[in-house]
Amino acid sequence: MATTQLNQLPAPTFSWLGVNGTAREISDDLADEIVIDANDHSVSKIEISQSANVHINGGKEPQFVIEHLHAENAAVKTTIHAESGTHVKLVQIITGGAVIADLQADLADQAALELVQIYLNCADAVSAITVNMNGRKSVFTSNIGYAFADENALDINLNIVQNGKKTESDTAVRGVLRGHAKKIFRGTIDFRNGAAGASGTEQENVLLLDETVVNKTVPVILCAEEDVAGSHGATIGQIDPKHIFYMQSRGIPEAQIYEILAQSQLGSVLKQIGDTETEQYAAALLGREEQDA
Repeated sequence: MATTQLNQLPAPTFSWLGVNGTAREISDDLADEIVIDANDHSVSKIEISQSANVHINGGKEPQFVIEHLHAENAAVKTTIHAESGTHVKLVQIITGGAVIADLQADLADQAALELVQIYLNCADAVSAITVNMNGRKSVFTSNIGYAFADENALDINLNIVQNGKKTESDTAVRGVLRGHAKKIFRGTIDFRNGAAGASGTEQENVLLLDETVVNKTVPVILCAEEDVAGSHGATIGQIDPKHIFYMQSRGIPEAQIYEILAQSQLGSVLKQIGDTETEQYAAALLGREEQDA
């Protein structure tokens, strides 16, 4: 085991805030090698239960990859190479114990990457996402959802580097925290010199179900180019007690109220998956099947 610094904020802030990075022990065990090359309109589904290196290469046809990471202790690195004019869609469902997920993507001219990530009650999840938009008119869209409770913890570092002219990025994050759960989300849009005409947006919406949760949201925009448009924001709120009282007066138990609200918060993310079987699986993890029964 070796201790490694992870999720370092590109522009560090006050250390006492505890958001500049995190340290984890990473096993020295050899990781599985998984390579996915372009294929015609098919969906590649990968079940990952131990450390792995996943390589995804975009081709002439749209590439659709679904990763289900459910490990008790694993480090998984996913590398995406989207060549000129290619389209890659990656869906990651991350559950389990102590999980480290590292996503590195490079986008060439007019390449597109669509990312859907759903984190559900990992004991300790650390996720690093780096997207290098080097190509002109490359596009990156991401929908990220999480639901954490008890003593579970989530640490995300999203770093979008827009180098190419007229690149576009759009990030939407929705989450639910309950119990003593802890979460850090760092979202950086980095407009580099030469990214004229580029645009980037980022929005996080967090629902806090208990006063004992710990939420840290760090939106950052770095700009070295004048002709760009960037925006970011966060909405963090709790449930109005009047709403709880109204639902209880209609005979809905408090525990079920929390589940309903969590499902509502993440429903828009689940709809972005685009694969019925995977959507049903993620919905079941949220307890929706029990509600629908």
